[in-house]
Amino acid sequence: MNEGLGGAVEIAIGELVIPADLLSEITPEFTEGAREKNTLAGTFNRPSGTLDTAQLTFQLYLPSIDYLKDIFPDRYNAPAGNTTGNIIWDTNNCATVSGVPVNVHYTCEGDDANDVHIYNGRIAMSFNPTYNQTDDLTLEVTVHALPDEQGRVFRLGTGDLTQESIWDPATGTSVPVGS
Repeated sequence: MNEGLGGAVEIAIGELVIPADLLSEITPEFTEGAREKNTLAGTFNRPSGTLDTAQLTFQLYLPSIDYLKDIFPDRYNAPAGNTTGNIIWDTNNCATVSGVPVNVHYTCEGDDANDVHIYNGRIAMSFNPTYNQTDDLTLEVTVHALPDEQGRVFRLGTGDLTQESIWDPATGTSVPVGS
C-alpha cells in the first residue's frame, strides 16, 4: 500500500540549505494558462501551453534579522566588524535580484525522485512578519520562477534520467546518489 508523500522537507536556495525546523507551509504554484474560445456552440477553454503562474511560497521561522543575508543577499550590507549587517531599502539606489536554483526536497528520501526544482528562482523582497506574545517570528518568502538560459522554468521529480541522483546545493547540479 502506498502511504503517499510526507515528512520533513528542506529548501536549498543556491548553496543555502534551510532545514525543516525553520520552515512551514511550502506552497509551489505552477499553473498553465488557458485560451478561451467563444463559439455558437458554447465557450470552451483549453490549455495555452504557457505559464500563468510560476512561484514557490514558504513560511520561514526567522532565527534572527541577520539571517536575511542568506535570503536577500543582493540587498544585504555586510558589517565592518564583529556585529550584524543590515538590509536597507533605498529609493536612491537600484538593487537587482540574482537568480539562483531553488530545490525542495524530502529529507528522509535518499534521492531527488520527488523534488520540486526551480532553475532560476528570484526572491521578491518582502518583510511582512507578525510580532506578538505567543508565536515565533515568521516571514513569508516568495520565489518567482523564471526561465534559465535553456528556457527551463521548473522540474518535478528527478534531475538525472539515467541514474539515481540527488540535488547538491554546493555544485548546483543533480549528482549520483552516494557521490
